[in-house]
Amino acid sequence: MFKVSLIIPVYNTEKYLEACLESVVNQTLRELEIILINDGSTDSSLRIMEKYKSRYPDRIQLLSKENGGQATARNMAITLCHGEYIGFVDSDDYIEPAMYEEMYKKAVETGADYVECDYVNVKINNHGQQERIADYGSRVREYTDKKDMFIDPMVAPWNKIYKRELIQNSGVVFPEGLIYEDTSFCLKAISLVDKPAFVPEKFVVHFFRGTSTMNANKSHRVADILDVLKDVITYYQKQGIYEEYRDELEYIIVKILLCSSLKRIAQIPDRKLRKQFCRDTWNMIQEFYPDYKHNKYLQGRSNLFRYMKCVTGWNIGLFCEILTLRKEKN
Repeated sequence: MFKVSLIIPVYNTEKYLEACLESVVNQTLRELEIILINDGSTDSSLRIMEKYKSRYPDRIQLLSKENGGQATARNMAITLCHGEYIGFVDSDDYIEPAMYEEMYKKAVETGADYVECDYVNVKINNHGQQERIADYGSRVREYTDKKDMFIDPMVAPWNKIYKRELIQNSGVVFPEGLIYEDTSFCLKAISLVDKPAFVPEKFVVHFFRGTSTMNANKSHRVADILDVLKDVITYYQKQGIYEEYRDELEYIIVKILLCSSLKRIAQIPDRKLRKQFCRDTWNMIQEFYPDYKHNKYLQGRSNLFRYMKCVTGWNIGLFCEILTLRKEKN
């Protein structure tokens, strides 16, 4: 019986895929199911996956599909998992050998529905050099309860395991056709977790590669975050638990919109589009959380809270332009 099922979507990562798969097949946890989804790769990624499938036929499932994005690949794989827990790996990342043994052990010891570990962020520049960089602005840590999981979570799925039956029976999926799908999945999946657990080891080496140049296509897709967050709100409303978690959702959704999302808007070269997305951002806040400045999680004296509470409809564009100027100087 498999203890953990690992989902690995793959699209044109031939340069990094073997290192990733080596780190997976050499995990000290042997009862590991590996589900590879070839998302329409046009390089040699499929050939690499087939090689590993032939070496480990009892542990690896391999499926190919037309390119549809990471969300479609993950959703397909979720239905195929047999392990007690489900985990996710990015095909250009590397994981430490004891990662899933330690996380599974923690899950069994505590009876947890969910276990999270720490990670290392590494940037690969255009010259192939590696450098440690700061985390996402959210600190992985041990949570006190379910509501605490909403407070500045690290939304990526690749440092977590979830009890399989919770995910498969819940209808929680990654929204397809949108970017920032990790945010939706993470925030919705919190509703399923009655007991979280944490291991402090930095088991994942997560890589950023290439440049962060914002082209026209990326610019327009920045606004996907609005639909992603509306998807989260709709999920909680349909589950009949929205009011129970309203304060927590208000805090994290407004924080995403005014912090990480506004930083991405500031990188858009087209000033007219920046202004439009700033208006759209403020309109969403006013539609769902017009009184967010009274939220109980915003009552501290940190600079972040002061900033969030001083943003208005007329100055949000100004804050965005300041961020744009800072980006241009750097």
